[in-house]
Amino acid sequence: MPKAYKITSDPFFVNGSITESGNNTYTQNEVSLPLDSLNQEGVLVHAVYFTSTEPSRAPNTQTVCALQVTSTSKTGTVGANDANLIARRQIITIGGAAEFSGPHILDLIGQDAPYQESDNLGLIATDNVFFAVQGSGNTAVMSGEFRMVCSRVKLDSAAYAALVTNELTS
Repeated sequence: MPKAYKITSDPFFVNGSITESGNNTYTQNEVSLPLDSLNQEGVLVHAVYFTSTEPSRAPNTQTVCALQVTSTSKTGTVGANDANLIARRQIITIGGAAEFSGPHILDLIGQDAPYQESDNLGLIATDNVFFAVQGSGNTAVMSGEFRMVCSRVKLDSAAYAALVTNELTS
């Protein structure tokens, strides 16, 4: 059975950082990928690692810092059912009257363990990804960083066309 892609590079990192434009406001940055689209090159994502500020500790409030990496631009955070979601993390702190629980880390897609080259979170055919942050219930702006472990791949014509069409029409 033929494969839709062939890995053509050793793993490399793509990094990004972001800060909310205002408290509890969805904010997104575009991050460029080093691709040669003329040769139907894509990126295979092996892993995504996140760091971020901790949500505020507010009495009687659940506060959240959500981070996501997607292959297309979004207007808000998305769920695991979004085909263009590469990785997402939520950090939640739950405040009681005088006590706090958390931070609790929810990785919806992604991983904390060391990556393996056989790991595959997604294929990207366009030359960018989008990194976003959104807080909820916080008294300060949230910020975060990501490191995406990738390899370059050579896509066959059908796979390249399908991925580009999906990314450009989503």
